[in-house]
Amino acid sequence: MKTPHSNPEHLRDFTTDARVLLVAAIAVVVATAGLFAGIALLKLIRLATNIAYFGQFSLADLKLEDTPLGLAAVIVPVIGALIIGLMARFGSEKIRG
Repeated sequence: MKTPHSNPEHLRDFTTDARVLLVAAIAVVVATAGLFAGIALLKLIRLATNIAYFGQFSLADLKLEDTPLGLAAVIVPVIGALIIGLMARFGSEKIRG
């Protein structure tokens, strides 16, 4: 049994136009911005690690095995977690997610 709605040929639209190129260009720009944001984030993590473990304001790639803290290096993440906990408790509501 055929109904007028059983063959929706008129609903298909596989045409493309210049807007596809515009969307692709926007995607390239957004991806490039994401790439540079990721690189900047990795450098900030390296900077925070160097400050916390070595006391150096540097982006050098230092090995954590060479930290002068020794076994006390275990306390650095604990202090960071306490700081984040205090920020979540007394700071902005948005930090809680």
